[in-house]
Amino acid sequence: MSAPRYPVRVDRRVFVPAGDGTLLAATLYLPDAAGDGPFPAVLESLPYRKDDDCTARDWSTFAYLAARGIAGVRLDIRGTGASEGVIADEYVHQEQDDNLDVLRWMAAQPWCTGRIGMWGVSWGGFSALQTAMLRPPELGAICAVHATHDRFACDVHYTGGSVHIAESVDWPASMVPLNALPPDPDIVGDRWYDMWMERLEHTPQWLPIWLGHQRRNDYWLHGSPCADYGAITVPTLLIGGWLDPYVDGILAMTEHLQAPRRTVVGPWGHYRPATGVPSPTYDHLGLMARWFGHHLGGDDNGVMEEPPLTVFVRTSPPYDGDRVHGHWRTEPSWPPPDAEARTIWLESLTHRRTTWDGPQWVGRHAPFWDRGGWGSKPGPGETAAIVFDTEPLTEPIEILGTPEVEATVTVDAAVGLVAARLLLVSPDGESHLICRGSRNLAFPDDLAAPQPVTPGTPILVRFPLTATSAVVPVGWRLRVAIAGADFPLAWPPGQRFSLTIDPARSMLRLPLVPPRPEDRILSIPEAPAPPRPPVDRLDTSSGWTVDEEHGVTHLRKHVGLSELQPGRGDLVYDNRQRIDVSVAQDDPASVSAYSRAEVSLKRRGWEVRTTGTVDLTADATSFHLAIEATAHHNGEPVWSHTWRRDIRREWA
Repeated sequence: MSAPRYPVRVDRRVFVPAGDGTLLAATLYLPDAAGDGPFPAVLESLPYRKDDDCTARDWSTFAYLAARGIAGVRLDIRGTGASEGVIADEYVHQEQDDNLDVLRWMAAQPWCTGRIGMWGVSWGGFSALQTAMLRPPELGAICAVHATHDRFACDVHYTGGSVHIAESVDWPASMVPLNALPPDPDIVGDRWYDMWMERLEHTPQWLPIWLGHQRRNDYWLHGSPCADYGAITVPTLLIGGWLDPYVDGILAMTEHLQAPRRTVVGPWGHYRPATGVPSPTYDHLGLMARWFGHHLGGDDNGVMEEPPLTVFVRTSPPYDGDRVHGHWRTEPSWPPPDAEARTIWLESLTHRRTTWDGPQWVGRHAPFWDRGGWGSKPGPGETAAIVFDTEPLTEPIEILGTPEVEATVTVDAAVGLVAARLLLVSPDGESHLICRGSRNLAFPDDLAAPQPVTPGTPILVRFPLTATSAVVPVGWRLRVAIAGADFPLAWPPGQRFSLTIDPARSMLRLPLVPPRPEDRILSIPEAPAPPRPPVDRLDTSSGWTVDEEHGVTHLRKHVGLSELQPGRGDLVYDNRQRIDVSVAQDDPASVSAYSRAEVSLKRRGWEVRTTGTVDLTADATSFHLAIEATAHHNGEPVWSHTWRRDIRREWA
């Protein structure tokens, strides 16, 4: 399956009728094979627009598979791109019902054998897992890249029971103008404007919905495989990265799914492995072609005889630069059967103090939930925390798995937060973040069962850090940094508090594995360049700064992308976003998260532009949210709306 066998034929103007008659827009990527076929097929279902936003990414995957005899269908889900209807929220029942309709439609097409797979990165991975839980007969295998098992505990909305700060105005805010874009008249014809007006008038904003569910409840369990791992029975390929926090979901499903499965975990963040950052990369396209070729096409390619779990072992920092040092290795299962949970009591470690009462900017030196491609910057974050250091190691250790913190803490208010960072410290004192985690003290042990916080009463709190890989060499130290803040990840309680930890009743559990035999080390080449998409990159930019102005710490981030599609009337797609999240040094109620995003489409004689701003603040009792969206056609405003919500804080 590695060599291309067919030219690829693309049809962008395909409409699949859903059960209620709504027309769902799809692009077909078919092997152009006179006399051959039918072929197995793969579906990807996304809200990210197939005809402009994702043209390059879609081509890289679907052209590769189609050239190797696997047809592809790329779907704009209801209410997005060129599809009719309205998108009410993420991962709703209607979306999954639509996927079932599309699978039935695909199976009935003359170019399809009736054997179908689903795949996707992030949302597409979620969609594949959620559809598999419904067990449609047409679905024969799935591949989920950077997807989760638990939508509350392991997603961009909440972290340890606290609202995400920066993530609340990053991806969610980018969807405000993206959802407000019209379908392309080149795809749907003259009805595009009427479809646009319906979309603008009826599409709800999602952030108020998510803020209305502040604990793990049925809303979040819908679409979470952890609610019923046994529902997934089709062969499942799972791919994650150590710098992408969805790695916790990938590894949880590796452990708990009973279906035939294979897992790869690399060094990357939230990227496709073939172009992953940091490198080394991994040829996930070749693996997918073999995976679907075997499970959908019956190819005897040996994919199921290979090791069930391949991990990249990170042998030395830095972990979030352009490239990570290490090697690929096999493991027989997850967690590794010979893993040892080593308990380190904090009382046994070097420390100078046990109480934290600020500042609120602790964590700013590594400010991203997904660290891949952004990196860390030096800063005084550890000295502002309660720091526990081991002695220099006299023998190397390998951490592989999910570290856990069990801490007994006391706060002087009826609210609280505890955040922990695990770091590696070199002999010359340079520190490197390995992983982190936090917990709202209203959820000491269970994210579904909040409890009142009593000032002055010791609280036993247990929480995991992000799963990780790190080899700690002789002479280096481990550091545990504890604080009552993790900016700009975990939204702090709305009033000040001091946090005191009892080292005699607090511990770190490290998952350690013994040395591995040499025959487990794999020689995996870097991924070849994926197929070149039919677009021209005009501009791309990104960057971030952390600075302080008048006692207020700001994280500022910008991203931008501009692409030209010469084959579609010289369509130019442009997407820009700027984010500013801030906190005053001594005032947790001062947290502010703001984003402005703008998206435009332009070809000769036609231009549309949508903008969206999200402004989120909070005090001791409520979140205060303002969302503004505007739409322009050929330079003239055609629509605008403002949503304002005050949402009660339930547990902080």
